[in-house]
Amino acid sequence: MVLKSVESEVVGFLSRRSLKDGEFRRGRLGFYDEREIPAGRPRIWCHAVSVGEATGAIPTLIELRKRLPNVVLFMTAGTPHGVKFARAELPGEIAVFPFPLDFSRCVSRAVSAIDPDLFVSFETEFWPGFFAELRARNVPAVLLNGRISDSSERFYRFFSPLFRPIFEHFTFMAMHSAEDTERAKRLGATPGKIMTIGSSKYDGLTGKANPEKAAYWRNLLRIGDGPVLVGGSLRGLETIELLRVFIRLRRYSPCLLAIFAPRHLKNIPKMCDWLTKENIGFDLLSDIESGSRARTASVVLVDKIGVLFDLYSAGDLIFCGGTFEPVGGHNILEPAAWAKAVYYGPCLKKVLHEHRILRDFGGSFMVLDPEDLFSNWRKRLGDMEGLKKNGDAAHRALDSFKGVIGKQIELILRSLPEAV
Repeated sequence: MVLKSVESEVVGFLSRRSLKDGEFRRGRLGFYDEREIPAGRPRIWCHAVSVGEATGAIPTLIELRKRLPNVVLFMTAGTPHGVKFARAELPGEIAVFPFPLDFSRCVSRAVSAIDPDLFVSFETEFWPGFFAELRARNVPAVLLNGRISDSSERFYRFFSPLFRPIFEHFTFMAMHSAEDTERAKRLGATPGKIMTIGSSKYDGLTGKANPEKAAYWRNLLRIGDGPVLVGGSLRGLETIELLRVFIRLRRYSPCLLAIFAPRHLKNIPKMCDWLTKENIGFDLLSDIESGSRARTASVVLVDKIGVLFDLYSAGDLIFCGGTFEPVGGHNILEPAAWAKAVYYGPCLKKVLHEHRILRDFGGSFMVLDPEDLFSNWRKRLGDMEGLKKNGDAAHRALDSFKGVIGKQIELILRSLPEAV
């Protein structure tokens, strides 16, 4: 009774709350537009938490549709940016909705509307109420690009009665690395159902590197022959520390251009304030792209989501964030798709597998702190040809991730109920 009362209060609050995105709010409550839900079988519901996870899911969905032209595909995401990104990147016939809140009425409405024959989760998001609904309806599930961190393992183990049934429900659990596989086994995953195959996020990267998009950004940003610094997915203090590194590097390379993309747009005002106080000019990417102004400043702040991958194509000195801050790293392989070497800090618990591969190929460089980054980049300004060779090595490192999408498709096909 208490849980039901709490659920009613939360759902009621969300229903009354004034949000900018009313459609997203309704979707989170499990209300989907029936006009956007096609009929037909088989029906496969794919889920990705946000933009990063959707990046790995989309190549698999597109390939799955080629293999099964009649399949009815749905995709959900748990954030407004994730929904918007998926709708922009996927064909129009694949419906994209917000993922329902993990309350019984929200989940029941959403599952009834989509009526899936199979649920496919990309990376790791386990909602007890949602998976209980899948079990009650005998809907099988598959996990792809699976990741489990040390802290997540401790959390799932502490709440084992809630999460062990979820691990047991999966028909297959395809994990990103051997470490992820071992953690899943310790949490109760059936050994015969779990395997290490890598991530589709990286399998599709090379094909995603479109030279036309690279040319578009170079032209729009008026990039000449001078070096370009790109700081991507910056978190916390990284947003200011990278600005400081850039200012120091400008003393040695006055024509240096910097492009900074914070992981969260809420950090843009803080970066603007810092640059203004330091009397350093900057342009917002949205202003440049809208045509309201041309780039004139030496700093461009990326105040929109979903373009960082393409902007890496313009970079020479590239840093991937969440690695000085104790976040664990973001997608450090994206620059490799453009044959760019990448620098990052020592906090790599989420991307250790990728780090080891890039390091072994000579396509990346781990630095200890911003001062170490500055010292390395200062030397690199005099050896850009050597840096290009490291970028070629990073590109070769991506070959070790090829074939993941095909393996994922086979697992999906094997998991579909025979009746469909």
